[in-house]
Amino acid sequence: MKLLIWLLVYWPPVYWPIVFLMAAASPAWPRVAVVFRLASPPLPVQAGQEFTLCAANVGRANADIVLNFVSVLTGAIVASKQVTLPPPGAGVPGSIPAGAVPSPTPDPCLITTAEAIANAGAATSGRQPLVVALMIVRHGLFHGAVAATASVQVTVAGANGERQTLASVPLHLATMTNGRNTPIETVR
Repeated sequence: MKLLIWLLVYWPPVYWPIVFLMAAASPAWPRVAVVFRLASPPLPVQAGQEFTLCAANVGRANADIVLNFVSVLTGAIVASKQVTLPPPGAGVPGSIPAGAVPSPTPDPCLITTAEAIANAGAATSGRQPLVVALMIVRHGLFHGAVAATASVQVTVAGANGERQTLASVPLHLATMTNGRNTPIETVR
């Protein structure tokens, strides 16, 4: 799109029909590019467990993040949440312009229960349900570089009613890359 604008501004009007023909003949450009995906290994699901997937932006630009819990046995998305996280320090006093109202940081966590996973069809097969936590970092094509990390915590209610952590599992890179570790996946 920036190229098209540049051509219209800097090329003489006699070339504009050529530019319009080139734009019309080209396939639609993807609006969003997947920067990377992080995924957990398949996690076994037991009754009473709660799964919390939390993300953190560790880059210098806003991170457009999609958090998902996916049933391994059925492929159903059990829970999903989209959130845009500001870069670290964005809400620190002094980083906000004078007179501006600071916006609260959005909740970076997605929570689901073992019962929700079972209701997504995983329990109907007679096999133990498994779930995968997935974080997708997306951004527009002409956007600054983003970096994010995530982990999933598996908890269960203790004797006193408080949640006790059974496991904390970091998510790992799951994006298809070329030999230079450059993502080659796009979303239209």
